[in-house]
Amino acid sequence: MRRWKAGWILAALAGTVGAASAAASGCGVVDGYDCHELLTCDIINEDGTNNGVCHGTCVEVDFRDFEKQPRLVWIGPATEQAPCEAAVLSDGESAGLREYERLVAEPDRELRCGPCACTEPACVLPAGLTVTSGWMCDNGPGETVTPFRAPSGWDGACVAPDAVAPEAFGSFKVAPVTERSCDVVPAPVPRDGALPEGQVAVTCAGGTRDDLCLAGKVCMFEVSGVPPGFRRCIVSEMEGDHAMCPSGDGAAGRAFSERFTFWRVIDDSRDCTPCACAETEPSRCEALVSTFEDDTCTDLVASTVIRQRVCVDADLGSALGSMRAEWRVDAPGSCAPSGGELVGELIVERRTLCCMPEGT
Repeated sequence: MRRWKAGWILAALAGTVGAASAAASGCGVVDGYDCHELLTCDIINEDGTNNGVCHGTCVEVDFRDFEKQPRLVWIGPATEQAPCEAAVLSDGESAGLREYERLVAEPDRELRCGPCACTEPACVLPAGLTVTSGWMCDNGPGETVTPFRAPSGWDGACVAPDAVAPEAFGSFKVAPVTERSCDVVPAPVPRDGALPEGQVAVTCAGGTRDDLCLAGKVCMFEVSGVPPGFRRCIVSEMEGDHAMCPSGDGAAGRAFSERFTFWRVIDDSRDCTPCACAETEPSRCEALVSTFEDDTCTDLVASTVIRQRVCVDADLGSALGSMRAEWRVDAPGSCAPSGGELVGELIVERRTLCCMPEGT
């Protein structure tokens, strides 16, 4: 016997009240009932369950301030979120659920911008000399070019790179002293990364039918094989904390009695303006660079004051063995940071969830 027909027969055999209701709607009449009357007659149990039409539970949803669609909701830590697709019908078929909305227990209202900072400007000595065999730093065809480099971070003390013989030492070029500008200091990366998110409520779409139960009720399909944390809930349809869970007098354990408060993030356009550095006082840098024939900075070849790049001719027949530098003017300037200001806004709405106890 088909399930819907068995349901009709059971409806016809119900108690006096059921029989009266059935007769009023045309149940038990051999001819003349239609599909709508059949579905109405098929639901006969006081707790909202049925005899084959709604493969699940018929639950009341006509509650003030709440959406008329109950939902399967997962509540738990964000890092352990279970997908709605994990739910299957009691007969093993896919429930066809999908994520509808993601709510947070507490939005991040305390977003702060880190302070902006700048590196200090500084006067920096040139990295060394470029030696050519020709006069006036001629590096054309036939001329040799020899680097005479200072060590990294040179402080001007006497240094002796590989010596340059007289035939290769016609002139030398000195790079300018540099005025290291103030740059933005990158924000440090948090040692432990981003802070973990808190509790979330993920509402699922699907899994209900509103044409399989009596008026004011919706059929929620039975699901199985879902991870812990899933509940059947109704969700408030407007912002505010006034929505109260219905007391209800349904079957034990099936009332939407457990209340949770979550937030829907409508928009979060908050951001920090980028950091920048502006010079407030220029740097003044000037150094005296001297070259020597020996490797101990004793036999002077030439000395020159360096502000910009210069070329110096060597004495005829001299060699290059060492060099030394000293500051004449070492006056770094200053700069000021800007930026790091919070712009945009956070827009949230409060949502109240009233849920059946987990597992019911």
